[in-house]
Amino acid sequence: MIKTDSDRLSCAQKMFLVFILALTLIGPAAAWPQVQTIGAARPDEDGDRLKLWLTINARKRFLEISWKNAPARMGDNVLLTVQDPHSFERRTLPTGTPLASFANDEGSGSGDGAVDYVPLQGYTRKPLISLTKKKSPSSQQYWVANEGSAQVVAAIQPSLSTQWFTTGVPFDYALSRNVTAQTSCYGYWASYINAEGRILAKNCVRAYPRWMNELRSVVDELRLRDLFIPGTHDSGSYRPNFDPLLREGLVTKYALTQDDDIMGQLMHGVRYLDIRVGYYRPSVEKFFIYHGITKQRPLQEVINQVKDFVHETNEIVIFGLKEFPVGFGKNLGVHRLLVSYLREQFQDLIAHPSLGWRASLRDIWSRQQNVILAYDKHTIVEEFPQLLFGAVEQRWGNVQTWPRLETYLRNINDFDVSRFSSRPVADMAELTPETWDVILDKHGGLRKMADTINWRVSQLYRDELGENSNIVAADFIRGTTIVETAIDWNRRKIAY
Repeated sequence: MIKTDSDRLSCAQKMFLVFILALTLIGPAAAWPQVQTIGAARPDEDGDRLKLWLTINARKRFLEISWKNAPARMGDNVLLTVQDPHSFERRTLPTGTPLASFANDEGSGSGDGAVDYVPLQGYTRKPLISLTKKKSPSSQQYWVANEGSAQVVAAIQPSLSTQWFTTGVPFDYALSRNVTAQTSCYGYWASYINAEGRILAKNCVRAYPRWMNELRSVVDELRLRDLFIPGTHDSGSYRPNFDPLLREGLVTKYALTQDDDIMGQLMHGVRYLDIRVGYYRPSVEKFFIYHGITKQRPLQEVINQVKDFVHETNEIVIFGLKEFPVGFGKNLGVHRLLVSYLREQFQDLIAHPSLGWRASLRDIWSRQQNVILAYDKHTIVEEFPQLLFGAVEQRWGNVQTWPRLETYLRNINDFDVSRFSSRPVADMAELTPETWDVILDKHGGLRKMADTINWRVSQLYRDELGENSNIVAADFIRGTTIVETAIDWNRRKIAY
C-alpha cells in the first residue's frame, strides 16, 4: 500500500504510544478492558474454511454472492437456488434450450465502463457463467438441486479463491417484509459444489432476530462497548415499497440510505439505530425522521417498530438520537418535548442510565429494560438523568472516495484511545457527498456510492479490523456482510 502523509505519526499518536508503554510497565491490571478474543484469532480461525455470503446490491437490488478460501478447481460451481438444496446432480439439456442467461452486465466494485468482478484486492476477470447460452453440436449439461425439485437460478464458475460477484438475479424485498422472529434462512441459498456435485459450503439470505440472546452464554458478562455491533446510518431514511428502478429521483438518490424499514433492519441483525429527529410544528404528528432537511418517516412509526421488536425478541437496542436538524432551534424547549414524548412511548422499556455504559448485558437483561436512549445533547442528558444515556461517539470520515475512507477507518482503529472508555463508539463506514456533489449529481446517488464501497468495507472488517471493532454503521447494510462478521467475532469473545 502506498504511504501518504496521513500514515505518519502525529504528536497525538506518539503520545498514545507512550501511554500504551506506560500501561505495559504498570502491569496487566491497568491494561485494556478485560475482554479477549479466543486465541486472538480471526473469525475463520478453524483452518482455511470455505465460506459463502449472500448480499443485496443497492442500485439494482441484484443478489450478490461472495466467497473466501475457495479451492477454485476445474469443475467447481457456485449455484444459487430458491430452496434449501440437499443434493446436486448433472442433467443433459437438448441443444438450443438455454437454461438461464444474464441480460444485464452488472457487478459490485465496478467503476464506470465495463464491469469487473472483485477478488480480495483489486479486480479480476469475469467468472465464467455456466448457465449462459452456448453453442453446442449435441447437448449441454446443467445442474439440478434436490433431484430437480429446487430451481437453480444462477451458476458461477469461481476463478479465484476470494471473489465478490453480482448475479443479475433480482431480490424482491417483499420476502424481507415477511420475516418474523422465527425466521432464519429464506428466499435464496448459495452452494459451493465440486465437480461431482458434493456441497462444500452453503449459506442463505438470512435473518438474525435473536443473535444476542443466542450468544448469551458468551456475551452475558460483556459491556456493549466490548461487542461488535452492526448499525445503520440514518436508520429512518427509508420508504416502504420503494423501487429505485422505477421511482428514483434526485431527492431519493441522496435522501434514502436503507431499503428495510426499522423492523426489517432489526430482524436482520442491526442493534444500533442512528436516529435524526426533526420537529415539524404545522403537523399533528410533530416529530419526524429527517435526513438533512428532507423529511422521512414519522418518529412514531419508528418507535412502534422498535417496541414490537424488543417485546418479541428480548434483544437490546441502542436508540441513538443525533443532530436534531430541523425545528429545534437554540433553546431547549423542543428537546424537552422530545424527551417527554420518548418517555411516554417507550415507558418501561427504557434502560435506566444508573446502569451506565459499564453495565454488562446481563445487568441490562435482568431489569428487562432493553432500549438505551443515547442522546446527543449533554445539557439535556444532565437534565434527564433517569432517562438518557450520553451519546454514542460517531467517528465520521466525511469523505467522498474509498481510499480516503479506508485510510480514515484504519487510522481510527490503529490508534483507538476510546478502548479505555466504556462509552460505545461507532465507525460510520459510508461515503458522504458534499453539497455541490448532490446538486450536480456527481456520484450518481447514495446507492451507487454504497455499492462502490460496501464490499470493501465488508472485507476490511472481516479480515482486519473486526477483532477490536465496536459499532460499525453502513448505508444499505444489506449490501454488506457486517452482521455476519459481527456475530462471528462476538462468538469468540470471552470475559475473564
